[in-house]
Amino acid sequence: MRYHENCKNVIDITKAPYFADNSGNRDCTNALRQAIDDCLYTYIAYLEEMRKELLELARRQGGNVYLGAEAGRVVDGNVYITFPKESPLIKTIYFPNGTYLVSDTVTYTFDNLFSQQNATYTCELCRNIHILGESRENTVIKLADNAAGFKEGTEKPVISFNRASRDDEETTNCAQMNTLEDITIDCGSGNPGAVGVLFAASNAGRIENVTVKSDGGLYGIKFDYSSEGCVDDVLIEGFDYGIKTGHTSPLIFDNIDLSGNRVAGVYTKNGNLNFKNVVWGDIPSFEFLKSGNGRYYVEDENIKFTGDTTGNYVFKAEKPLVELNGPWPKNKRTENFDNWACVDDFGAVGDGKTDSTIAIQNALNSGKEVILFGEGSYVINRTLKVPATVQTIDFMYSMIVPGYSLIIGEMEGMFDICEESKGFLFAQHFCPDERFSGYFRFFKHSAKRPVVLKDISISASLYFNTADGNEVYFDNCFTHTNHYAQDCLHRDGYVPVFCRVIPVELHNQKAYGRNLNIERGETELLNDNSELLVDGYKVEGPGKLVKAVNGSKTQFNLYNAAWWGNRFKENCMFDIENSEVMLTGGNIFCYPEEKELCTAFKVKNGEKEYVTDLFECSEELYGKDALGRDWGRIIKKAVI
Repeated sequence: MRYHENCKNVIDITKAPYFADNSGNRDCTNALRQAIDDCLYTYIAYLEEMRKELLELARRQGGNVYLGAEAGRVVDGNVYITFPKESPLIKTIYFPNGTYLVSDTVTYTFDNLFSQQNATYTCELCRNIHILGESRENTVIKLADNAAGFKEGTEKPVISFNRASRDDEETTNCAQMNTLEDITIDCGSGNPGAVGVLFAASNAGRIENVTVKSDGGLYGIKFDYSSEGCVDDVLIEGFDYGIKTGHTSPLIFDNIDLSGNRVAGVYTKNGNLNFKNVVWGDIPSFEFLKSGNGRYYVEDENIKFTGDTTGNYVFKAEKPLVELNGPWPKNKRTENFDNWACVDDFGAVGDGKTDSTIAIQNALNSGKEVILFGEGSYVINRTLKVPATVQTIDFMYSMIVPGYSLIIGEMEGMFDICEESKGFLFAQHFCPDERFSGYFRFFKHSAKRPVVLKDISISASLYFNTADGNEVYFDNCFTHTNHYAQDCLHRDGYVPVFCRVIPVELHNQKAYGRNLNIERGETELLNDNSELLVDGYKVEGPGKLVKAVNGSKTQFNLYNAAWWGNRFKENCMFDIENSEVMLTGGNIFCYPEEKELCTAFKVKNGEKEYVTDLFECSEELYGKDALGRDWGRIIKKAVI
């Protein structure tokens, strides 16, 4: 991937102040660490300022305070912060072609990057770390041969997205939208303890178009506790094991070559993994750690297993209910920068105050194929129309603040795909803070045109359509609607706690997903007379997880539902009316003390209607959580 040199949200690692040498002659370790530190440093400043504000507010109020679903709170004098109330500027660390020699782990160096205080486990705010090469073939981060610290038994990464640890296992749930793309990681020779990449990604993350290689290393890519996302078009070779996973839920692997490793392709315990189009080679496909509890969905034949399979379940594809025709669409956007436009060039101002609606609309109307956002926070106050000339909207991980008219709007879209075209529209690279909330949907799909929403993580509704016959692809998307809507007022003056908009709404179309993660909507996904296929569906929260109506077809290959009851909601996992649902491989978690509130399936076909209790369709008690409470049970497979 290439970006114009004037893109404000891109750090060229070869330029000031880093001056990383891409000739392969000088060690770049410190320069690369400094770049990651600089990207994350402002999180520390925000967190410290928030703690001061929270403690002062608690002092004035004489008790506990709560600022919102993700912002922060003070309970009994202890400060808890999940994310900053406003996110700092997010930049992509860009590596032009060349070889970057390193001698130690490339990661951030902060010891105080914690988002939660007094939590039961470590939560480092290692989110929005974006490492991007100019080309996979010609951009190489190379570990020096026989590097100190990478000896036998060290299990040390060359690139690390997470420094936290608990019981010698990396863990965080605050690593949203980390990415590694278009690059080669070379672990060299004489480094038997080397791990190519330690990757962390909560809810949504991506590794794409990457080679990880070694002459005798341990693991190609190790995924930490609670990682989720997409791994697409990756070659891993020369390690004992290509992939190591712990508790992941879920991770989607597509177009992966693991055949060039020595012991096994995947070394795993407690994984929730989905594999498609994998080259396994002659080595075992999976080696299971003792007494695991994993769910694995595979489409390939001749899968080989070794290790202790106790507690692990492997599901193979059967006759599908819904099929994807052909490979996932790739964004082959033009590299002719004359066809690119930045919204700043049309008068948009990312100061978080200036209404940039007209300026952004003018950029969209410019006839340019690629529309980029610049540096900062852009206020949008009404629906923007996306013409057929636009092929890519790259938000560049900038911030968008919805204006008042959108926040209290009638659930319309912030962007309206309103002109018919046979060409794909790609909208990608967006991970705002909780100011992005209200009574709107991010995208309205009102004209017939195929759309790919890629690498998007938001605290508002994602998508709905009004035009029939469309195709939409959710490629690594996270959406949840449990935030306070900032200054959000109903017309009767009521200030709501939750946004009541359905996060994903499908009508009379075809839809596909890879790592589609929806949380906390009263109805999280509506499938109305559409065909929906999702590899890796993760949901959290009470209410209806899926409502399927009017002859729709819904297929989930690997799913994970963390679900709890709420006495003020209809707690039905699947509400099915004259429709078909197929689930293959997954987990449902529910606290036993709340199971009387929860219904697994509410089904109505014609005149027949029935309801099943959560436990009637389930198997196997799952164990305890960190607080010692029993989780619920696991539905292995269900066809309704």
